[in-house]
Parts: sequence; structure tokens; C-alpha cells
Amino acid sequence: MRNASADARTASRSLLWLCALAALLEGFDNQSMGVAAPGLVPEFGLDARHMAWIFSAAPVGLFLGAAAGGRLADRYGRRGTLAGSMLLLGTCSLLTAFAPGLYGLLLARFLTGLGLGGAMPNFIAIASEGTAPARRISWVTFIMAGMPFGGLLAGVVALGERRLGYEWRTIFEVGGVAPILLAVALWRLLPAARTATAARTATGEAPAAGVALEAVGSVLFGGGRRRTTLLLWGGFFFTQLVLLLMLNWLPSLFVKLGYTREQASLASMCFNFFGASCSVLLGRLHAGARRALWVVVTYAAMAAALVVIPLAGNVLALAYAGVAVAGVFMVGAQMILFALAPLYYAHAVRGTGTGWAVAIGRLGSVFGPLYAGALLSAGASTGMVLIGIVPFVALGGTSAFLLAARPRPALE
Repeated sequence: MRNASADARTASRSLLWLCALAALLEGFDNQSMGVAAPGLVPEFGLDARHMAWIFSAAPVGLFLGAAAGGRLADRYGRRGTLAGSMLLLGTCSLLTAFAPGLYGLLLARFLTGLGLGGAMPNFIAIASEGTAPARRISWVTFIMAGMPFGGLLAGVVALGERRLGYEWRTIFEVGGVAPILLAVALWRLLPAARTATAARTATGEAPAAGVALEAVGSVLFGGGRRRTTLLLWGGFFFTQLVLLLMLNWLPSLFVKLGYTREQASLASMCFNFFGASCSVLLGRLHAGARRALWVVVTYAAMAAALVVIPLAGNVLALAYAGVAVAGVFMVGAQMILFALAPLYYAHAVRGTGTGWAVAIGRLGSVFGPLYAGALLSAGASTGMVLIGIVPFVALGGTSAFLLAARPRPALE
């Protein structure tokens, strides 16, 4: 009996680490187009309007992939859906590297987004189910910190492109091969892996027995969940809008401030490093009794950082400090929402509920890059773009605050 329990725990931990790796690769892809843009734009003769559409193509695919991927996982299993999604992500990232022009880039990024969308709700749900209830927010926040570390890794690869002379396509080649290898690892693990129910038993949580697969509307809005779901969606939408705008446009905005491409890549790395490093601590603070207070601090700090960056002038250290603060609280806020989303839905429909929250967030991430692109095409400065998204920070913070003020979900 003890060996069976130990085997279940080992399988659960293996899946958690694979989920962390999936999150890292998702973050790598989220940042890849942003750091590749300075090399890609002159090769294809693209302008800000073209790049806005390219930046938004993957989030459109992710919206569709997240809504479908969560539902497919509830019907056919999370791990198989995750493995297939990672395979699609890797294949289409390789297609990005060999795209012949604008329309090829748009198609490749859209298909990549489908893979990203199918993967995200599944590794979030698997991570949530593989840990004890009392440790879920901390563990899921820790695993989701892999996303900004993936973004940091994309910045490192881009910096190597500048210094070692290889071209921007290498970013997408790395981002293509790694997810394919992970998909193979997930598939090989499937026959030996415990089911989610076994993993939950190993962590001391009673499995949810006899829960029928409900209609999507009932999952999201039934059982008194309407207001909670809408607040969760509001937090996801506006937080993702701001975060993806920064991930995609930060290097270009930094260059527009008068800094070099190398300094812009370092700014992107700074954003992701501090976001990844501090999001776990921020998650622990939000998991405590003063969650509403920390929501106010988090979103107020976001707004302050957006004001500081364009006011830094030629003081590079101050600009980097603003970027670091923005990374801590923007990335941290999103990680916390990811950790909370599965807690509002029962096990049998957790993929659906989480998938739709992720999907609504990606609608915001579609709007963010388009919004920045429209402002830049109209002649806006970096300061006008950054300060122009402060109202969206306020809307996201209001949704998160009202959600935090509600009673904690029973599944937490």
C-alpha cells in the first residue's frame, strides 16, 4: 500500500514538473515575437500596423484553443489534450521560422495560438489537481512562474542573436523543437501516470465522484457562479490586455525611447526576470487573509510603473527599475488569477471553467497589441502608449478587488 501511495506521489510530482516546463515554453512563445520583431520587421518591410496584427494573431488562436481545449480535456482527458497541444505549438512555431511573408506569419502565429490555448487550461488544471488544497495557490503560482522565465529565456536567445550573429529565426526554431520534445515526454508518461483522481487521493483530497459533464452555460453561470465568473473574466481580460501589450511591445517601445536594441532586449529580460522571481512571493501574500489589500497594492504599483518608465528620460537605471516593478506586479497579478481560476469550478468541469477564463483573458491580449499599434501608427509617443493603458489597469484592479472581497470558494 505504501509503495502504491509513493508511486502516485512520484507520478504527481513528475506531472507537476512537466506542467512547469509547459508553462516555461508557453512564456517563451509569448515573448518570442516581441524580441524577434526588431530583426523581423526590416526583413519583411513591416510597419506598426502589420506588427499589431501579427502580435494579435496568436492570442486570437489562443482564445479559440483555450475554450475548446478545456472542454476537450473534460471529455477526453487532460494529459492527452496537453500533449497534443504542445505538439501543435512546436510544429507551428517552426512554421513561423520559415514563413515566406506577412500572410504566412499571420497563419503560423494563429495556429501556434491554438496550441498555446489548448495547453494552458490543462497544465493549470493538472497542477491544481496534483496538489493539496491548502497549497494550491502557492504551487500553481510557482508553476506558472515558468511563463515569465520562458520569456526571459526568449530574451537571452534574442541577445545571442545580436552578439553571435545568428538570425531571428533561431528564436522560433528553439521554440518549436522544445515543445515537440515535451509532447513526446508527456505521451510516454501517459500509460504510467495516475489519473487525476488518483493524484487527488494521494494529496489527501476526496475525489469528485458522479459529477456529470454539464452544459457550458451551467458550468460558468449556474450554482450562483454568475457574478464570480464575470469578475474573474474582467480580471483576466484587463490584466492580460496590459501584460501582453508589454510583452509584445516593450522592446519596440524601449527603442522608441532612444535606447539601443541590446538595451531593449535587456529591458525585456528584466521585466520577465523580476516578474518570475517575485510572483511566487506575491502569490503567497495574495493567498493570505489580506487578499483585497494586496490586490490594491498590486494594481496601484502597475499604474505607477507605467508612468515612471517614459519619465525616466536618459536615466537607464530608472527606466530598468520601472520595467522591473511593472514585471513584478503585472506578471504576479496574472499568475495569481491563473492559480485562483480552477478553485471556482468542480473537478469534472474544471477544464471548461479554467479554459473560458483563459480564453476571455486572451481577448484582452488581442486588444492590447492592436491598441498600442493604433496609437503608434497615429504618431503616439512611448509615454502616450504606456500612460494610455492605465485606465485598463484600473478596470482590471476593480474586478480583481471585487472578486477578492467575495467569500473564498469552497474548493479552495
